Amino acid sequence: MLKIRFTILLCSLSSIVFSQKIFEIEDFIYSASNSIENSKKAKYAIINKKEDDLFNKGFLPDVGLNFTLPSYNRSISEIAQPDGSYAFKESNSANSRVNLSLSQKIPFTGGKLTISNSFNRLDLFGDAQNSTSYSASWLGVNLSQPLNFFNAMKWDKKIQEARFEYNNIANVRNAIGIKKKAIKNYFDLLKIKNEKDLIARRIDAGGKYKKYVISLVKAGRALPYDSIDVELKLLNEQKKIRFIDKSENLKIQSINSFFKNELFKKGDSLVCPVLDISLNNLDFYVNKYIDLYYIIERNKLLSFEKNIKQLEKSRFYAANLSIGVGFNNSSDKYVNIFQNPNESQNFSISLNVPLLDFGKKRAELEVLKTEYDIEVLNLEQEKSSNIEHISFLYEEIKDLLYSLIIEKSATNLLQVKLSRMEMLLYAQKILFHDYSETEDLLFRSQIEKINITQSIYNKMIELEEITLIEIIKK
Repeated sequence: MLKIRFTILLCSLSSIVFSQKIFEIEDFIYSASNSIENSKKAKYAIINKKEDDLFNKGFLPDVGLNFTLPSYNRSISEIAQPDGSYAFKESNSANSRVNLSLSQKIPFTGGKLTISNSFNRLDLFGDAQNSTSYSASWLGVNLSQPLNFFNAMKWDKKIQEARFEYNNIANVRNAIGIKKKAIKNYFDLLKIKNEKDLIARRIDAGGKYKKYVISLVKAGRALPYDSIDVELKLLNEQKKIRFIDKSENLKIQSINSFFKNELFKKGDSLVCPVLDISLNNLDFYVNKYIDLYYIIERNKLLSFEKNIKQLEKSRFYAANLSIGVGFNNSSDKYVNIFQNPNESQNFSISLNVPLLDFGKKRAELEVLKTEYDIEVLNLEQEKSSNIEHISFLYEEIKDLLYSLIIEKSATNLLQVKLSRMEMLLYAQKILFHDYSETEDLLFRSQIEKINITQSIYNKMIELEEITLIEIIKK
């Protein structure tokens, strides 16, 4: 028994004397930036930015140079002769082409402008004859424009802007989620270390009193009855210390895995956070959430609105305008294709009118509008629920802060009471059982302080996740 007590005491002292670091909760929150989850969050932020850049670059001119290297074609055809017989003639050709084009989307109208230039060479060769011809399109300009008064590009730009803002919100919430995991790891380990420390103190206090009682029994000044309670208490605490030590090792391993390095060592210690927070008024958090809600609402509804508007515009007809002008020429000599160009123009309007669709367009539109209404109702329900939840969280945090003050006062009173009972215990005025009950109350009060503190942190994190207002600083 003495050996066990000495070992536990030695471990406790070595933890204090040789402790490498004293960690506060802010250290865990700050170190979470090295976690795997944070690395993933950073990658998602890069993807969101790159996707937005890629979308915006889609409105820049698209310039392309296309080469078609000589392509060879050989064919044998049956040809009727003047005398009525048939002969098989071989035909060989090689074709080359170079094309330079520039296309530009027109966001204001939803159309597309294309400017192109091309050069072609055709070689015919075989047994009968060899020839080379050239053709070129000096300049070709073409405009394509939808005529149903629906600008898909304008809607796509709105949707992309909303998606970019929404993804930024999701990225911030991911960061808060990482902070939440860091806080949970801190309190999990703090509880283990606190329980281990309490057990060690119980064993030490119980061992001292056991020696004292034994000396009194030997001197005939006390009955051995009280020593049984001490022995039972020590046996129970020795059983606990073995399992709590294993739990500590596993938790430290898990924490270091989360932070991707050996952040915490067994000899390090933790400090129970001292809360000193000042909450804003409730309306402040509600208004901040409403600002976020409009971004979320916009992201959810714009795609529906685009599809509904597009279907409404194309319900009775779909039309497209195409206008073009060009200058081209062809010759058997290269130098001649740039002389006396031929002018060409084109103008076309394509019109598609559904004569009989058996109400499919109307039914499709009704389905879309109904789905839109359901999404609006879901968003309104989510908004009301979150505003209500913000109110509950706000009041819960205030109540928990008040409870923490009460629990601290209870702990102080129990410490005074236990100190006085210790004098009565050694004076044989009370039994160890009575002293042990008060000691348990003190230890439970100390654990309850940690639990209340963790609950406050959890509620503040929830409030951060909804409003994105940083309450827990790094």
